[in-house]
Amino acid sequence: MPGQVAVPPTATAPARHAEPVTLAVPALRISGGLERLAIGPAGELTPPRDPGRAGWYAAGVRPGDTGPAVIAGHVDSRTGPAVFAELQRLRAGDQIAIGRADGTSVRFQVDSVRVTTKAAFPTRDVYGATPDPQLRLITCGGAFDTHTGHYVDNVIVFASLTH
Repeated sequence: MPGQVAVPPTATAPARHAEPVTLAVPALRISGGLERLAIGPAGELTPPRDPGRAGWYAAGVRPGDTGPAVIAGHVDSRTGPAVFAELQRLRAGDQIAIGRADGTSVRFQVDSVRVTTKAAFPTRDVYGATPDPQLRLITCGGAFDTHTGHYVDNVIVFASLTH
């Protein structure tokens, strides 16, 4: 028809995998459900409500999608150890499995474990773009500061997708 302009096809976003619902870390005997986490008013990732469960950053990358999916959990609670109490014990090669809402699962292998001060949190390394699917597990660590009521460090596990 005269006067019509051809519209180029629009790029489609890559399909997203189903939401993660379970986490298993056999080396630490962790197996359980995941909570959905968000960013709090101060720009921080809110922790899970239940110290016995980890949570995933729901506005971020889903496990298995390109980029770093982030899962956080408490190291302890007022009553004792929490879900990520032993996170610092993970070693390169340890396995992590994420179950998804559609019944599929995705597996990751630990590349490294880092302990960093909260003041020098490696935001870009944790949340920055990656060319492939990655996973980050995060908890508190180091000394407990009784004045602030918080730990001074973070323990961060970096893991890559396995096939």
